[in-house]
Amino acid sequence: MANEPDWPGLVDEIEIGESAAITVEQIEDEITVAIASVVCVQFQVTADQALKLSRALAAAADNAAKFLASTET
Repeated sequence: MANEPDWPGLVDEIEIGESAAITVEQIEDEITVAIASVVCVQFQVTADQALKLSRALAAAADNAAKFLASTET
């Protein structure tokens, strides 16, 4: 987990390619997700929504890994 002193609340920054990133910030009960590329989209989610998003991403990652494993020869 990233925890840089010059960016309080930063939980993690995930780089996507060379020109895009997703950041997750959490301060007290506020969770902010930002998707930045040429433009930036920023939204706040509740703790319940963050858990649901996390579970959905984990399920999709698991499904993708299973698909890749089934197509390997």
